[in-house]
Amino acid sequence: MNEFNELDMMKNFNVFAITPFYTEVHSSQVLTYDYGKIASTKNTYQLLDDICIYFGSDLNGRLKSARRILRKRKNPPIIISEERGIVACQFPYKDYREPLWVIDLTFKVQPVDKNHCYIIFHNNERFLIRLSAEKVWERRRLALALLCETKYISGRRRFINL
Repeated sequence: MNEFNELDMMKNFNVFAITPFYTEVHSSQVLTYDYGKIASTKNTYQLLDDICIYFGSDLNGRLKSARRILRKRKNPPIIISEERGIVACQFPYKDYREPLWVIDLTFKVQPVDKNHCYIIFHNNERFLIRLSAEKVWERRRLALALLCETKYISGRRRFINL
Protein backbone atom coordinates (compact mmCIF):
# COMPACT_ATOMS: atom_id res chain seq x y z
CA MET A 1 0.00 0.00 0.00
CA ASN A 2 2.98 2.34 -0.36
CA GLU A 3 1.46 4.01 -3.42
CA PHE A 4 -1.00 5.88 -1.16
CA ASN A 5 -0.15 8.43 1.49
CA GLU A 6 -2.02 8.58 4.79
CA LEU A 7 -4.28 11.45 3.73
CA ASP A 8 -5.37 9.55 0.61
CA MET A 9 -6.17 6.53 2.77
CA MET A 10 -8.23 8.56 5.24
CA LYS A 11 -10.13 10.38 2.47
CA ASN A 12 -10.91 7.45 0.21
CA PHE A 13 -11.05 4.25 2.23
CA ASN A 14 -13.26 2.95 4.98
CA VAL A 15 -11.25 4.08 8.03
CA PHE A 16 -12.60 2.98 11.40
CA ALA A 17 -9.80 4.08 13.78
CA ILE A 18 -6.39 5.67 14.13
CA THR A 19 -4.24 4.07 16.77
CA PRO A 20 -0.79 4.60 18.27
CA PHE A 21 1.67 1.99 17.03
CA TYR A 22 5.26 2.42 18.11
CA THR A 23 8.13 0.77 16.26
CA GLU A 24 11.55 2.10 15.31
CA VAL A 25 10.03 3.73 12.21
CA HIS A 26 6.29 4.07 12.80
CA SER A 27 4.21 6.04 15.30
CA SER A 28 0.64 5.14 14.37
CA GLN A 29 -1.65 3.01 12.24
CA VAL A 30 -4.63 3.92 10.09
CA LEU A 31 -7.11 1.05 10.39
CA THR A 32 -9.42 0.45 7.44
CA TYR A 33 -12.10 -2.11 6.77
CA ASP A 34 -11.04 -2.22 3.11
CA TYR A 35 -7.23 -2.51 3.34
CA GLY A 36 -6.45 -3.50 6.92
CA LYS A 37 -3.71 -1.68 8.83
CA ILE A 38 -1.52 0.98 7.27
CA ALA A 39 1.48 2.00 9.40
CA SER A 40 2.51 5.66 9.44
CA THR A 41 5.53 7.63 10.60
CA LYS A 42 3.17 10.41 11.78
CA ASN A 43 1.58 10.23 15.23
CA THR A 44 -2.19 10.10 15.72
CA TYR A 45 -2.48 13.87 16.27
CA GLN A 46 -0.56 14.67 13.07
CA LEU A 47 -2.77 12.31 11.05
CA LEU A 48 -5.94 13.83 12.47
CA ASP A 49 -4.61 17.33 11.89
CA ASP A 50 -3.96 16.48 8.22
CA ILE A 51 -7.48 15.15 7.65
CA CYS A 52 -9.09 18.03 9.57
CA ILE A 53 -7.16 20.57 7.48
CA TYR A 54 -8.31 18.80 4.34
CA PHE A 55 -11.94 19.33 5.44
CA GLY A 56 -11.45 22.98 6.41
CA SER A 57 -9.97 23.38 9.91
CA ASP A 58 -7.02 22.11 11.90
CA LEU A 59 -7.28 19.71 14.84
CA ASN A 60 -6.89 22.49 17.42
CA GLY A 61 -9.78 24.40 15.84
CA ARG A 62 -11.96 21.30 15.86
CA LEU A 63 -11.11 20.60 19.52
CA LYS A 64 -11.81 24.23 20.49
CA SER A 65 -15.14 24.16 18.66
CA ALA A 66 -16.18 20.88 20.31
CA ARG A 67 -15.23 22.19 23.75
CA ARG A 68 -17.32 25.30 23.22
CA ILE A 69 -20.37 23.49 21.82
CA LEU A 70 -20.38 20.62 24.33
CA ARG A 71 -19.05 22.63 27.30
CA LYS A 72 -16.63 19.75 27.90
CA ARG A 73 -13.00 20.60 28.46
CA LYS A 74 -11.33 17.22 28.65
CA ASN A 75 -11.03 14.79 25.69
CA PRO A 76 -13.94 16.00 23.57
CA PRO A 77 -14.95 14.28 20.33
CA ILE A 78 -14.30 16.20 17.13
CA ILE A 79 -16.12 16.74 13.87
CA ILE A 80 -13.81 15.88 11.00
CA SER A 81 -16.32 16.74 8.26
CA GLU A 82 -19.81 18.16 8.71
CA GLU A 83 -20.66 17.50 5.08
CA ARG A 84 -19.74 13.81 5.20
CA GLY A 85 -20.88 13.36 8.81
CA ILE A 86 -17.47 12.14 10.02
CA VAL A 87 -16.83 12.38 13.73
CA ALA A 88 -14.03 10.98 15.90
CA CYS A 89 -13.89 10.04 19.60
CA GLN A 90 -10.71 9.71 21.60
CA PHE A 91 -10.26 6.91 24.10
CA PRO A 92 -7.32 6.20 26.43
CA TYR A 93 -5.68 3.17 24.87
CA LYS A 94 -4.06 0.70 27.28
CA ASP A 95 -0.27 1.09 27.55
CA TYR A 96 -0.07 4.12 25.20
CA ARG A 97 0.21 7.84 25.93
CA GLU A 98 -1.64 8.86 22.79
CA PRO A 99 -5.34 8.06 22.52
CA LEU A 100 -7.09 5.68 20.18
CA TRP A 101 -9.22 7.79 17.83
CA VAL A 102 -12.40 5.96 16.80
CA ILE A 103 -14.18 7.10 13.64
CA ASP A 104 -16.69 4.26 13.20
CA LEU A 105 -19.07 4.71 16.13
CA THR A 106 -20.98 1.48 15.48
CA PHE A 107 -18.61 -0.51 17.69
CA LYS A 108 -19.55 -2.92 20.47
CA VAL A 109 -18.34 -2.62 24.06
CA GLN A 110 -17.33 -5.55 26.25
CA PRO A 111 -16.68 -4.70 29.92
CA VAL A 112 -13.55 -6.19 31.48
CA ASP A 113 -13.66 -4.69 34.96
CA LYS A 114 -14.72 -1.46 36.66
CA ASN A 115 -12.16 0.69 34.80
CA HIS A 116 -11.48 -1.21 31.56
CA CYS A 117 -13.41 -2.47 28.56
CA TYR A 118 -12.87 -3.65 25.01
CA ILE A 119 -14.06 -1.73 21.97
CA ILE A 120 -14.88 -4.29 19.27
CA PHE A 121 -15.36 -3.34 15.62
CA HIS A 122 -17.28 -5.20 12.88
CA ASN A 123 -14.13 -6.95 11.67
CA ASN A 124 -13.57 -8.28 15.24
CA GLU A 125 -10.60 -5.95 15.79
CA ARG A 126 -10.57 -5.19 19.53
CA PHE A 127 -8.82 -2.63 21.71
CA LEU A 128 -8.46 -2.51 25.48
CA ILE A 129 -9.57 0.91 26.74
CA ARG A 130 -8.80 2.43 30.14
CA LEU A 131 -12.40 3.49 30.76
CA SER A 132 -15.54 1.83 32.07
CA ALA A 133 -18.12 0.73 29.51
CA GLU A 134 -20.45 3.50 30.74
CA LYS A 135 -17.80 6.17 30.06
CA VAL A 136 -17.20 4.77 26.57
CA TRP A 137 -20.92 4.95 25.80
CA GLU A 138 -21.04 8.50 27.17
CA ARG A 139 -18.20 9.61 24.88
CA ARG A 140 -19.95 7.97 21.94
CA ARG A 141 -23.18 9.78 22.85
CA LEU A 142 -21.34 13.11 23.02
CA ALA A 143 -19.82 12.50 19.57
CA LEU A 144 -23.24 11.81 18.08
CA ALA A 145 -24.69 14.86 19.87
CA LEU A 146 -21.91 17.02 18.45
CA LEU A 147 -22.58 15.68 14.98
CA CYS A 148 -26.32 16.37 15.28
CA GLU A 149 -25.68 19.86 16.63
CA THR A 150 -23.32 20.86 13.83
CA LYS A 151 -25.46 19.26 11.11
CA TYR A 152 -28.49 21.18 12.41
CA ILE A 153 -26.59 24.48 12.54
CA SER A 154 -25.00 24.05 9.11
CA GLY A 155 -28.36 23.10 7.54
CA ARG A 156 -30.35 25.97 9.09
CA ARG A 157 -31.47 28.95 7.02
CA ARG A 158 -29.25 31.94 7.59
CA PHE A 159 -30.16 35.57 8.15
CA ILE A 160 -27.66 36.60 5.48
CA ASN A 161 -27.42 34.32 2.45
CA LEU A 162 -23.95 34.23 0.96
